[in-house]
Amino acid sequence: MEVGDIVISLAGHDIGKPFVVVALVNKDFALIADGKARGVDSPKLKRIRHLRVAAQSGITDPTNAALKKRIKQFISDRRTYAEK
Repeated sequence: MEVGDIVISLAGHDIGKPFVVVALVNKDFALIADGKARGVDSPKLKRIRHLRVAAQSGITDPTNAALKKRIKQFISDRRTYAEK
């Protein structure tokens, strides 16, 4: 898991929701944000074992707008792939 990866939450009240890794705190925890409910200025602290890497976002300098746009594109790509 690296900074900028798109991850899916596997546990907690946000289960199944996509986020982007904003920072790695240590080997057990990461800070994640989605640009909406959890912005870059107030990321969520989450255990890495409760996250699954789904894709790479390519975001190097995260902003709320960039996170929202990339997550929206990720969801759209997954839906398109599922319809095939």
